[in-house]
Amino acid sequence: MSYQQRKDEVWEKGQPVRGKDPDLYRKDKLGNVIYKPSYGKNSPMGWEIDHSVPQSKGGTDHLNNLQPLNTVANRQKGNKKI
Repeated sequence: MSYQQRKDEVWEKGQPVRGKDPDLYRKDKLGNVIYKPSYGKNSPMGWEIDHSVPQSKGGTDHLNNLQPLNTVANRQKGNKKI
């Protein structure tokens, strides 16, 4: 599986935003609105692929352990589980 395919699968795990195109806008687990083209950007709607259970605590790269998360929220989260 390519990295782009994995990124798309993780994106689909975000919640659609009412009134917005779900191919472009989603909400992460914390309710932050994220914008698909802002992947990897440190911007208000930037997002990254986060490990629900951090790898440092035994988490894997399996899709069940991955989630889209706002960039700022992911940096604040560190190796904690949310």
